[in-house]
Amino acid sequence: MLNISRRRILQSAIAITPGFLLAKMNTAQAFSLKDAATASLGSLVDKSSAIKVGKTLIYSGQSASGQQIEVVITRTKKGLFALNGACTHQGCGVALQGTQLVCPCHRSVFKADTGAVVNGPNGAPANSIAPLVKFKVTESKGNIYIK
Repeated sequence: MLNISRRRILQSAIAITPGFLLAKMNTAQAFSLKDAATASLGSLVDKSSAIKVGKTLIYSGQSASGQQIEVVITRTKKGLFALNGACTHQGCGVALQGTQLVCPCHRSVFKADTGAVVNGPNGAPANSIAPLVKFKVTESKGNIYIK
């Protein structure tokens, strides 16, 4: 019998899911692909103007397969960074606290711009878990897209 973790299942499901229907946290506004001309860019997340330099936003929605997913997008002077908002320890959704992402389940801490681990679960060493999974993020014509 195969021994496959929930994390691996979640990562695989996300990797093979072609698009996301995303909505900004705490709003009812939904985003999806507009037409075939933008399909190669990925899924439309938000307007570029929504995320200023130094700002991080968490988007929540459903994947094309109906699975709940969160995406963390941060803009730095170097550009945009998009991360899967599921903690790599047990898949709980991370929350923004200052400039870091904190898992409410076991208090793992990640850098919001890179997904690097600051602290593992319950104060364990950073090398005890994997960093957050990164998404490809692009900007085109004033919009942000992820793949």
